[in-house]
Amino acid sequence: MNLIIKSLNFSYQSEEVFKDLNLNFNSEILNLVSGPSGSGKTTLLNLIAGLEKPSSGLIMLDDVVQSSNDKFIEPENRNIGFIFQDFALFPHLNIKQNIEFSGNRNEELLNKLINKLSIANHLSKYPHELSGGQQQRVSIARALFSEPKILLIDEPISNQDNNNKTEIIRIISEFIKEKEIVCILVSHEEINNVPVETKSFNLS
Repeated sequence: MNLIIKSLNFSYQSEEVFKDLNLNFNSEILNLVSGPSGSGKTTLLNLIAGLEKPSSGLIMLDDVVQSSNDKFIEPENRNIGFIFQDFALFPHLNIKQNIEFSGNRNEELLNKLINKLSIANHLSKYPHELSGGQQQRVSIARALFSEPKILLIDEPISNQDNNNKTEIIRIISEFIKEKEIVCILVSHEEINNVPVETKSFNLS
């Protein structure tokens, strides 16, 4: 499975962010996107997710057009998992309800994720009762539990210590390989010792 971006243009408040951008992201690997602040890393994820509309150009998953000059699939219909930098957990839902928000009822997968991400003891709590690192792991569990075709990750390890960083990247890597997911990861940190193939893109 490939996510293809072709001749993509996008401006924000009359400021050009992307001009004729062409990228090809493969499934089952970590597609690592880097670049200086303001280069459009998070904007790229938002465009792929459908949270922003490009000025022109094509975004296509295999032969299915997600966004073009005359077609636009709404975000809720793109089967995308998004791990946001600010977690974006629902404050009025407990942790279990946050993870299950997609409607998936795969109990085996739920138990696997909450144990691997060390959040099994927090399911009845609410987001404000957890640390930043714990909230981040809940956000990761929620995205993976939705079993998406595309997984977008914005700074997934910024609130974790070194041991947790390695473990989280390993869990994500195993999942995208098993489920044949297109995974795009934005991080300002170096990602090392990854148990799957990586491909790097720089937006500078």
